[in-house]
Amino acid sequence: MTRLTKNIKEQICKNAVEQSPANKELEIANENLSKLALDVYNDNVTAEQLKEADEIRARVKELLFDYLGVFYSCEGLGCYFNGLRAYLILPPIRIFYALKKSPMYTADHEFSKRFLSLQNQIENSEKQKNDLKHEIMAILNSCATLKKLQEIWPESVNFLDGIQVNVIKTNLPAVVVENLNKKLGITAS
Repeated sequence: MTRLTKNIKEQICKNAVEQSPANKELEIANENLSKLALDVYNDNVTAEQLKEADEIRARVKELLFDYLGVFYSCEGLGCYFNGLRAYLILPPIRIFYALKKSPMYTADHEFSKRFLSLQNQIENSEKQKNDLKHEIMAILNSCATLKKLQEIWPESVNFLDGIQVNVIKTNLPAVVVENLNKKLGITAS
């Protein structure tokens, strides 16, 4: 009989929440936020400017001098949407150079509307994940053993991957008892 320790409960909860639709929605919203960051960056920088900066940086690297101050690379950019300051993480598809000024967009601009919509999606998904975590922990805290958990919540067996316990998955037997009995010559009475 395996006791459910605090660490095991936290791992089960983490596994369950990671597989939840709320987590998938949060990942999609964050990806879309990264796409918005790229769109904002591309709205402020032309392809020719990026190409020229890349060429200058490559030429300066070949010199014997310290080149750290030529262009500062960045992982994201600060910008304003309807007066709200936001820091958006850029996708790791290339080297991005820091802009001198933070882009600003009015409330009726498409970027501001996308940003506010994505922020709402992220907040809702995070709230759903938090609520889900509390519900799962309530179930887990009502059980002292893995056997009791499987009686109360049989589907919890789906979230035991990576947990170091001797788990008997009662709904997935490794050996079919009837076949074993036949091999042993035992008949059901």
